Amino acid sequence: MTVIASEAASMPLTLRLLGPMQVRIHGRPLPHLRSRKALWLLALLTLRQDRPVLREWLAGTLWPDTDQSRAFTSLRATLSELRGAIGDQSERLQSPSRHALFLDLTGADVDLHVFDAAMRSQNPEAMKQAVALYRGPLLEGCHEEWVVQEREQREQECLQALQTLGDAALAAGDYGAAIGYYQRAVRIDPWHEAARRGWMEALAKGGDRNAAMQVYRELRELLHSVPSAIPDEETSALYARLRAEARQSARVQATVTTQESVVNAAAASGIVNGYLPYPLTDLIGREQERIEVAAKLRGCRLVTLTGPGGIGKTRLAIEVAADEVQDGVAYPDGVWLVALESLSEGQQIVPHLAAVLGIREEPGRSLLERLIEYLRTKRLVLVLDNCEHLLEASAQAVSHLLRECARVRVLATSREALGIIGEAVFPVPSLATPNPKYLTAGSATLLQGLVGYESIQLFVERAQERQKGFVLTQRNALAVAQVCFQLDGIPLAIELAASRVHAMTVEQIAVRLNDHLSLLTIGNRTAPPRQKTLRATLDWSYALLNVAEQTLLARLSVFSGGATLPAVETICSGAGIEQKQVLDLLTSLIEKSLVLLETMQAEGRYHLLETVQQYAAERLVSARSEEAVHEKHLAWCLAFAEEAETHLRGPEEEIYLRRLDREYSNLRMALARNAGGIGKAEEGMRLAGALWWFWGTQGRLREGVGYLEAALAREGAQGETLVRAKALNVAGDLANRQGDFASARALNEQSLAIYRELRDRRGIAHSLNGLGLVAGMQGDYRRAQAYHEESLSLRREIGDRYGIAISLNNLGTVSREQGDYDAARMLYEQGLAIRRELGDTADIADSLNDLGLVAQSQGDYGTAKALYEQSLAMNRELGD
Repeated sequence: MTVIASEAASMPLTLRLLGPMQVRIHGRPLPHLRSRKALWLLALLTLRQDRPVLREWLAGTLWPDTDQSRAFTSLRATLSELRGAIGDQSERLQSPSRHALFLDLTGADVDLHVFDAAMRSQNPEAMKQAVALYRGPLLEGCHEEWVVQEREQREQECLQALQTLGDAALAAGDYGAAIGYYQRAVRIDPWHEAARRGWMEALAKGGDRNAAMQVYRELRELLHSVPSAIPDEETSALYARLRAEARQSARVQATVTTQESVVNAAAASGIVNGYLPYPLTDLIGREQERIEVAAKLRGCRLVTLTGPGGIGKTRLAIEVAADEVQDGVAYPDGVWLVALESLSEGQQIVPHLAAVLGIREEPGRSLLERLIEYLRTKRLVLVLDNCEHLLEASAQAVSHLLRECARVRVLATSREALGIIGEAVFPVPSLATPNPKYLTAGSATLLQGLVGYESIQLFVERAQERQKGFVLTQRNALAVAQVCFQLDGIPLAIELAASRVHAMTVEQIAVRLNDHLSLLTIGNRTAPPRQKTLRATLDWSYALLNVAEQTLLARLSVFSGGATLPAVETICSGAGIEQKQVLDLLTSLIEKSLVLLETMQAEGRYHLLETVQQYAAERLVSARSEEAVHEKHLAWCLAFAEEAETHLRGPEEEIYLRRLDREYSNLRMALARNAGGIGKAEEGMRLAGALWWFWGTQGRLREGVGYLEAALAREGAQGETLVRAKALNVAGDLANRQGDFASARALNEQSLAIYRELRDRRGIAHSLNGLGLVAGMQGDYRRAQAYHEESLSLRREIGDRYGIAISLNNLGTVSREQGDYDAARMLYEQGLAIRRELGDTADIADSLNDLGLVAQSQGDYGTAKALYEQSLAMNRELGD
């Protein structure tokens, strides 16, 4: 039974594992712990209720990257800290044998145990109680590997319970309750389609069919923003049924005119009035896009489909136009496709329009006047295809026709919008594509999951046209997914790749796609020349740019993971582009569908699709400016990282950690290029050295050590310089945190030798501090104390108040580890006094926590509790 809030205060031990972990002893929160490992130890023992747990397994699980001896040492220390923190409840931590631990939870209030029991019972009332207990993911905020499977199990059980409760309420006609259960499931897992279907059914049966269809549209929006799935057939079928019901309802209420009856009869016979080519293959997917574009066309007289080459603008426009003529009564004069790709001059547009519509010149009247006279009484759709190379002339012609011909609507396709007042722009998205990172090769559910993706469907269908025996199998499924993902879901690129299956395996295609443009060179022989290869498509777009736009596009290829406007302005300006021009040029490239703008953060980021990035990189090489732009990119990354480093131990730490995380792809690219010879060796060491705190706080220790080793090993990096000394020192710090004490000591000793040679007292103090930490971790407290005392002496000589506090604190820890608690308290208090002067809240909180550990070790629990509470309050203030 769940313990209610009024009773919780009297419970000796309360554990909340669903959501952020909470522990209360007699109703009071647990004192602040120095390490969260103590919480995770308590959680692991709770998860394995009523069972002894081997110490060896606990040590290996909590410290997987540490050798066994060190892991056992850490487990003993953590267990001791946990016993002290839970006070009179420590007797629950029992040792049934010297090799095992057991947590006795008799009489304790544990939400997870109530939840698990309810799920086993499958009793509806118990399940209601269980889902109420589910405050969030199991151990929310814990990023340990061992929690993933346990967390997923509870999440799936909660989702299943909510689904069961929702289905029962729906069957009972309690639509409000059903909606509540389904909504809760969708909040937990936005991709949970069964819950979305139930939600849609409940809304529809409750009389709100529009809201039900909006639930589906929100799912599609989610999938467009993160293309890792598409609605399954059952969800799409439900939406289609609700939409059909809505249309039928509207038709019943509408008055059917005689003219509408005639048009409906023509539509029923399958005849399309006008000129529209009939594609030889079926359109794959695009159902939602067809609906949205059709809705825009009904509301606006000009709709322009935009997007990069090969995205499928023309095909979508044809399907929408055919749907509108056959489905409705609005365009009795049909739909007419006017392809502009073969025109080279803007003055050819009006004659071409007239020719398609069958209008001839008459003496004394211009062709434009004849065209307007003809269209003024017509109700039709003009599909104006491929306007980008004649953009201004296309805009003038369309603007004139729309002003004079009130019943004409225009559906245009172009790399960029026409720029006419009243124009509705619809950027055509890529096809939904699976991310191979989340797929498991050989999984029984792999095929079932992939067949719903539009990009996979397109690849398979086009591959079967080239090789009749081609099928999607467990052996090739992952490779097909990789191909579609690498090609950004661009239909033309996928079709070109699929055409290779008669000569290559899919696995070979996936490998060769590291060079997209050279592989994708075989297309439809009847297609326009610019659509026969991906390179030709991009050449077409590139040729339409002015010189400055071409230059900027090439330079944008230097970035990895996108870039902010200030970064683009700094790196891409110069040599033909003024910094003040960059924003206008970027805007133009966005309008031409060659650059994407991501606005998920307040500071927008500019991206290139992978195919465009590869093409732009080739253009950068051909312009012979690759090295210069890469050097500017390295210089920008270095300046950014060194600026961030100065803010990483202060009130702006979280802000700069987030900024570093957003730019990390660029920083990694700069480090890799430097290791390959771009820029000076010193720049690589400076960049790697500036990132040490970021790597340490983000748990990227191995990666950081790898980049530092590469920077230190580069030719030209061997000199005895302050830059090399710092890089060695921070490499030693990261190695120490990994438990690689031998490497850490060697690196710090090399750093110390250089600092001593250069007589840099601040650097000498840093390296001595690093050596002291390594010695302390190895239990060599005599050596650790000597290193820290020498470091302290130097820091006092140069007046490094921040460093003095660190050394005092480290000496305090050495004393505490040796059981000299009075000395430890004195040293911690001296360090705390300095930290209070400096005003660094995070450091003050650490010192208070250390003093709490001393008081606890001496049995002064009242003082320990007060110190922990002060430390906790400060950490909460910092959001830590």
